[in-house]
Amino acid sequence: METREAELKGLGADFVFGFVQSMDGERDPRNLLLAFQIAKSIVHRGYDLGKFTEELFEVTSCYFPIDFSPPPNDPHGITREELILTLRDVLAGTPQFAEFLLPLIIEKLDSDVQSAKLDSLQTLTACVSQYEHKDLAEFLEGLWASLRREVFQTSSEKIESAGLAALTALTSCLSRSVLNSDSEDSLCIFLDLVLKDCKHHLCEPDLKLVWPSAKLLQAACSASNRASHIIVTAVVPSIIEQYNNRTQMNASVMCWFCFWFCFFSGSVGFSVEEVVLTCSSLQRIAEQVQDTEETGRCFHDIIIPRLLSLALQSVSLICFSQNIVRAFFMRFVWFPFWVFHVSRLAEKTASRAVSLFLDGDVSFLPDNSFPSDIQLLKQKGDSWSQSQMVCLLMGCVCSLPRSVEVPQMDQLLLQLEELSCTCSHPPSYTSAAKCFAGLVNKRAPGQFVCTLLLVFRVYSVLDSESSSVRTQAFTLMIWVRVMLHVVYIVFHCVSLKLFSLLDDADLGPMAADGFSLLMSDSSDVLNRSCHADVRIMYRQRFFSENSAKLVQGFNAAPQEKKPNYLKALSNIVNKLPKQVQVTELPALLSLLLEALSCPDQGVQLSTLSCLEPVLIDPPAALIQQLEALVNRLLALTSSRAMLNSFQHMSLFQVLPFRARVLRALARPLDDKKRLVRDEAVQARSEWFLLGSPGGS
Repeated sequence: METREAELKGLGADFVFGFVQSMDGERDPRNLLLAFQIAKSIVHRGYDLGKFTEELFEVTSCYFPIDFSPPPNDPHGITREELILTLRDVLAGTPQFAEFLLPLIIEKLDSDVQSAKLDSLQTLTACVSQYEHKDLAEFLEGLWASLRREVFQTSSEKIESAGLAALTALTSCLSRSVLNSDSEDSLCIFLDLVLKDCKHHLCEPDLKLVWPSAKLLQAACSASNRASHIIVTAVVPSIIEQYNNRTQMNASVMCWFCFWFCFFSGSVGFSVEEVVLTCSSLQRIAEQVQDTEETGRCFHDIIIPRLLSLALQSVSLICFSQNIVRAFFMRFVWFPFWVFHVSRLAEKTASRAVSLFLDGDVSFLPDNSFPSDIQLLKQKGDSWSQSQMVCLLMGCVCSLPRSVEVPQMDQLLLQLEELSCTCSHPPSYTSAAKCFAGLVNKRAPGQFVCTLLLVFRVYSVLDSESSSVRTQAFTLMIWVRVMLHVVYIVFHCVSLKLFSLLDDADLGPMAADGFSLLMSDSSDVLNRSCHADVRIMYRQRFFSENSAKLVQGFNAAPQEKKPNYLKALSNIVNKLPKQVQVTELPALLSLLLEALSCPDQGVQLSTLSCLEPVLIDPPAALIQQLEALVNRLLALTSSRAMLNSFQHMSLFQVLPFRARVLRALARPLDDKKRLVRDEAVQARSEWFLLGSPGGS
């Protein structure tokens, strides 16, 4: 057939008849595989089937669905999957088989054998991509009845997913039809069947069939813009009416779930504003919905898989920014986890998420058309479209209760460590580092040896000035340090390394900024709503143990490195409670005043933020240094924060500086920034009135 194709085609239908006779009754899997490959060539290469079309179909379809199980240690290596895929290529290869194949698929879907159902649904998905609407028209009612049954009554997620994929493919095929003036619209006829059986379930008090109906509608919606328009036009008005008529919160939010499903399903190129609006609405629903088994299943079995699927689609469509993808998912994994049955569902979601990111298992996702070899924890070349998805993994596993076990933890940590230290995309390696640290935070105290080994591996990278991934290694180290303040030995080792990096020419400014991160709670991993282990007063403890080291380091550092120490100090003090700031201010005031003279604007801003709350009720140590403070602040009159800094001090303390301040405030009246000019006018007016009747 490769070398004599023209001669074989010249035989016409006789060649097909001869092949049918030779294949009839074959049972050896080796010969069957070869026979299927020959039949595939006959179908795909345009051989004349003539009057033997049905005979060729019968001689191949008698093996459908394949139930072959290879014997142990089979030397020939013939697998069931090979036979299934090759036979599927034959059956789905030509529209001439449609009148025979579609009734056969409907018949096999009535089988009680799960593998037969799955094979039939996947074959239907494959064949409708080759068919036209006229090939399907006669069988639409039977196909819909079978698909509806598999989704309404299924006990298998794989069967349900395959049924929804087949519905999408079938609707897509009908959407491609070109209509004549006198022809019937097969798409409208089919969607009428879908709406007739599904629409009323969305508005019934009995919620048993709400979600299967919603899944079927969204599967049909996602096939094409035309299908989406027909379904959304029919469904959304009734949902909104139901929402307005419901008085119970649980019933109303169910209606909104259905609405947003229709909205999302019907769009491919939606705008950023639409994504943000929809995520915000779903977040509010998550916060208001009653914590029941049914709503928990809705989130874990429907909402989260659907959002993951849409996010994966966005990787290929490039229609989301990284921030939108993150916003798309993060809030939904913060659904209340403390009820037992929801914790069980959380374990299921964690297992799915880990399997997706580690093994590329996409079987639980709706519209499952993703490649089986997808690797979300790998950066492919310079492309970061897949690696940015790690933020979704972080949201899913880092928000789980400590009692929920994350599967394949050690392998997951290794993959996250590799991604965080090798990826060149900052949001990706930062999310990987936060995910790594968030998982480690919830491990038992006796399981931190591997984390300590990681710290030493990171040290070797940081100590190598020629390394190209020092920034990534530093990011991983700082997040491990943030999340492991509960383990003193790791806490202490990383703190010492962080202090030493303040003198580093490349990483010194990052290390100074890192102190702000150490003293803050993270909104996505380090907080009690994410079930993280957060120790009370850890900020005060860190300050008391390390402030003296910062002062010593500042005094010993060369002039060009001093700004790093000043910024680190102001970042630490800025995060302390005011009572602690007032207590420690006398010892640190000279350094904070020095920081105001630092040319680094980041140091200036951090120091001003630190001093501003103290000036509301200034302690005696600050009043004694008031002249030095005024001199420093007058040099920063372009700063809006500085212009507000004296507004709470008493009259007799600041009146001696009135004339000097008015002269200094004349300069920012001509500043290029309108906000600075406005603040300068306001501040100068207040200083003019200082000490006068009616002034403050």
